Amino acid sequence: MASGTDSGALFDAIEDRAGEERARIRAEAEARVGQIRASADAEIERLKAAAMRALEKELAAERQRLLGEARMRARIGRLETKRRFLAEAFKLAGERIARLAAGGGNRAALERLAAEAKAEVGEPCVVEVRAEDGTVTARSPDGRRSADNSPATRLGRAQAGAEPQVAQLLFGKRKEISP
Repeated sequence: MASGTDSGALFDAIEDRAGEERARIRAEAEARVGQIRASADAEIERLKAAAMRALEKELAAERQRLLGEARMRARIGRLETKRRFLAEAFKLAGERIARLAAGGGNRAALERLAAEAKAEVGEPCVVEVRAEDGTVTARSPDGRRSADNSPATRLGRAQAGAEPQVAQLLFGKRKEISP
């Protein structure tokens, strides 16, 4: 029986040692799991922070794009408004010139307009004058060359060159109003 007791004590000792080994392995595994979990949590936080930075950068770029687009639309709106005012100013000027020309009493002006039209077409030419609306036209006998010195045509020719000055008078600053 002594041998049974020795073997029982040996068995108990082996069992105790195995229990201690299991506990040690379990503790190491739990520690390793804790390290892996902490490392994974840190990586997740790093990735979240990187994603947030990328998203914030993307949002800032989109905000700038939208702001630039809004500013451009506002500028276009202001330019369109200025163009409408400028067109209205030239329309009113044309109406006023037409009213003045309709008076027809300025013979010297009509003669000057006729001379300009004649010089543009060359000789020989046919010159027509309508004193009632101030229209002066000239054309070559074969009809290949012609000149229109009506108030509307002259205003149209002068408009492109006069736009910057008229715009400055209307809007104060000398800025381009072309599209």
